[in-house]
Amino acid sequence: MRTDQPRMKIRRAALIFVAGIITASCSEKSAPDGQNNANTSEAPRGPVRAPGGQTAEAKADLPPPSESQIERECLALLRSTKVIPAQGARTDCPGCPVGGTEVLTVRQMKTDAVSCSGDTCNAVVTIRALFNPGSGERIAGGLTAWIPPEQRSAYLSGQIPSNEQVYRVQITYKHRGDSWQAVEFDRAPVE
Repeated sequence: MRTDQPRMKIRRAALIFVAGIITASCSEKSAPDGQNNANTSEAPRGPVRAPGGQTAEAKADLPPPSESQIERECLALLRSTKVIPAQGARTDCPGCPVGGTEVLTVRQMKTDAVSCSGDTCNAVVTIRALFNPGSGERIAGGLTAWIPPEQRSAYLSGQIPSNEQVYRVQITYKHRGDSWQAVEFDRAPVE
């Protein structure tokens, strides 16, 4: 019987330990300064702080990105679409900024809609642009993937599409600090 006694002591100690953990996790702790427990239905007193130090109410009142900010973001996206000449292609520095000439020139830009929810805003913009004269080895950056392959190859061989191009862009903004920052550009659904 002596060999069973150590096992019984270990089992008993383990059972007491588990029971202590369960008891501790189920017990209510008194809230400091007389505040209510989190399990009660009473709302907390005072302003609720949102990430970034603002109150939830102040964050809800934050105006959406301005039309001028949205236009600047779209213009930067458009201008970052560049044609790279054959001699200008650099394979030794993939992280370096893309050189080259701007492929498109803005004719008109219109903010169609801006909607916000919490710390995210979405803006839909219609950009009307024309191709700039040029040719090269490849097109890089910005709206490259939005230019159809046949237009890309024609442009690279020196045939400039003469008709106006229409791009519908959806920009997703996130609230960072005291401002809105563009975090994603995507094609907006065509209406």
